[in-house]
Amino acid sequence: MALSAVRPQLFTASLLRTSRVGVQRSATRHAHQPHSRTYTRMVQAQSSSSSETATLACGCFWSPDAKFSKLPGVLSTRVGYTGGSKPNPTYDSVCSGDGHTEAVKVEFDPHELPYEGLLKAFFKEHSPTTKKGSTQYKSAIWYHSPEQKKTAEAIMKQISDEAGKPVVTDLEPASQWTDAEDYHQKYYQRSGY
Repeated sequence: MALSAVRPQLFTASLLRTSRVGVQRSATRHAHQPHSRTYTRMVQAQSSSSSETATLACGCFWSPDAKFSKLPGVLSTRVGYTGGSKPNPTYDSVCSGDGHTEAVKVEFDPHELPYEGLLKAFFKEHSPTTKKGSTQYKSAIWYHSPEQKKTAEAIMKQISDEAGKPVVTDLEPASQWTDAEDYHQKYYQRSGY
């Protein structure tokens, strides 16, 4: 039975992107019980095991958010604040120098867009060998796994070797994340840029 014949309204585009084969097999088997516990657990396992998170900063978060969200393999993006110690940061507190950085959280399908490819797009978005003036707009990568750290280190070394100067991008373990205010989310898309 084809996937299109199995109640297509139950599947979101992002879920279909994550694992077409697994969804098709399980959907066919459980098509007669789309709200069963087995079906729900299968869908949750398929969607959560097929994506990774990257947290990146390269200046004001509006442009990277718009550009990263258009990359094939990116499932979703959110802008927010990370890297500081003050709880519940706001745009005003970040602008006042509370230690947080404007960043983009990217959920992506590593089978369609490897982490290395996402980082290459990130480094093309800004000059990683030029220090920004404030913590708010610094270049940074917050890694979510040892593999992400290793990949970032290798790419940063390659860029440094090619440029003949050090990469000033901070590389730190992922830390507390706070979504930015709603008016910052998808700002360029809503503003017609």
